[in-house]
Amino acid sequence: MTAPPIFVVGAPRSGTSLLRQMLNRHPALAICYETHFLRLICPERRRKAFGDLSRQENRERLVSEYLSLRPAQQLGVDWTKFRSRLMAEATNCSAFFTAVLRCYAESQGKQRFGDKTPGNAFYLDTLSEWFPGAPILHIVRDPRDVAASLLRMPFGSPSAIQNAKTWLRYVLAARRFSDRPEYLEIRYETLVDEPEQELTKICQFIGEDYSPCMLTAEQASTAHPAGWDRYQAPLTAGRLGQWRRQLTEEQVSQIEWAVGPYMEASGYTREAPPASLAAVLSGLSFAAFVRGRRAVPKLPALWYHLFAPREIAKYEYWIHRKAWMTEEPAARTQPR
Repeated sequence: MTAPPIFVVGAPRSGTSLLRQMLNRHPALAICYETHFLRLICPERRRKAFGDLSRQENRERLVSEYLSLRPAQQLGVDWTKFRSRLMAEATNCSAFFTAVLRCYAESQGKQRFGDKTPGNAFYLDTLSEWFPGAPILHIVRDPRDVAASLLRMPFGSPSAIQNAKTWLRYVLAARRFSDRPEYLEIRYETLVDEPEQELTKICQFIGEDYSPCMLTAEQASTAHPAGWDRYQAPLTAGRLGQWRRQLTEEQVSQIEWAVGPYMEASGYTREAPPASLAAVLSGLSFAAFVRGRRAVPKLPALWYHLFAPREIAKYEYWIHRKAWMTEEPAARTQPR
C-alpha cells in the first residue's frame, strides 16, 4: 500500500520552510515548496469555469494555465514529462494535485511526496477527503517572533496587530483538525532546541525511520527559492526570541493584547505591560489603514476571480504584485 502524502502547514514565518528542508533530506521524502494548488486551482467558480477535466479540451486549457503560474515553474521538474503527466492523469482536481506532487518527488528520486503550503491550513477538509490518513504537520511559533518577521517581509504587514491576527487565523484554522489522529502539532522552539528528538517523533508519526541526514544541510542551488540559504544556518538559540530585539515595547503589548489568550494556550508567556488604551486604538487604526491601502491594488484580482476565473496567472500576479516587485527580475514570472 502506498504511504499517504505529508502536508506541512502553519502561519507564514513559523518555520514551515525549515521543517520542509529537514524532511526533504530524508532519503524517502520529497515535499513540494508552496504549490498554493488548492487556492489557485480549486475554488468552485474556477472549477466550473474550466469544466469537467475528464474532457481533454478542458484539461488542456487548465494545464496550460497552470504551467504559466510561478509555483509550477518553481518545481524544477522536466517540463515535457510534467505536461504529459498532467494531460494523462489530471482528470479531476485531486488527480491533478497528486500528479503535481508525484512528478516533483520523482524528479528528486524519492517515492513519498507532500506539500508545504502554509495556506493549506484553510483546506484541511479537502485534503483529508482527497488523501485519507495523510499526516498534517502543523508547526507553531511564538506569535511575537512571527509578527516581527512579517514586519520585514514584502508579503507581511507593517502593522504588528495585523501580523498577530494573521498568526491567529492560521493557528485556529489548522487546530480545527487537532482531534484527528493524522494531526501533529510541532513547536518551532522545540524543533530548534531539540531537533533530533523532534524529528525522531515526526518520523515515527509519519511512519518513516529517522535519518541523521535530516540534520545535515546540503548546498544551495538555483533550484531553491530566494532566501533559501537562511534555512542552512545552524540551529542555535539565536533563532529564538528575536522579537525582543526587533519589536518596540508598544508593538509587543499590542500583539499580546490581540492574541494573548491564544498565545498563552500555546505555551507562550506574556512579557510586556498591558497595552494602554492609546496603544490599542493606535494599533487598530493603523491596522485598518494598512488593510484598506493594501486592498485597493488587489482589486484587479477580484475582477479575475469573479469575471475571468480562467485567467489564473493574472489573478496570481495581482494578488502578489507587491512581493513580485521586490524580487530580482530573474525570479519573476510575468503573467501572459
